[in-house]
Amino acid sequence: MRNDRQSVASGRAKTLPARRSKVWTVANLLTSFRIVLTIPFLYLIWQGRFGLALLVYFIASITDFIDGYVARTFNQQSALGQMLDPLADKLLTTAGFIVMAIPHEGFPPIPVWLAVAVVLRDVFILLGSLLIYLKTGFKEFKPTASGRVNTFLEMGLIVVFLGFHTAEMLIFLLPLCYLIVLVSVLVSGGEYIVQGVRILNNYKKQAP
Repeated sequence: MRNDRQSVASGRAKTLPARRSKVWTVANLLTSFRIVLTIPFLYLIWQGRFGLALLVYFIASITDFIDGYVARTFNQQSALGQMLDPLADKLLTTAGFIVMAIPHEGFPPIPVWLAVAVVLRDVFILLGSLLIYLKTGFKEFKPTASGRVNTFLEMGLIVVFLGFHTAEMLIFLLPLCYLIVLVSVLVSGGEYIVQGVRILNNYKKQAP
């Protein structure tokens, strides 16, 4: 009996470091660093220092690729990482759109309607996911194909916006970029609605 207890205790001791290591991994630290970079990124945009803001955003984008590669290659995938990674992306892009839409002296803002569309989409998806979870217990939410494209386009617009204003050229192309992102926001938002309805219908079919 004592041996059984010792074996159970030793088994727990072995699993505890493994669980801890799944939290403080290199991949999660890189994702956390991307979240921290949001602060200087927003400050630089606020000050109209587009060149430095673009550099910070470029560094943040690199960590977005590296953390995923590290997590897959070195088996550092974790529940925390799956939560932090999209949070870091949305925090960086959504906050960037909000700041870029605020008028400043010598600061040509993006259209307010575009920033509102981007923010409302994210809020709608978040609230919808929460309601579905509370009603069905479903939590295996995964990004859709159009959602991935939308994230790419939103990040791309930030790069284009900062790059064009830093170089002071090709600014006339920005309205077209705004429309492309708006269409992507609407399409991806609609796909998430369809996905939510499908989850609810499956829940109703399985309910006793």
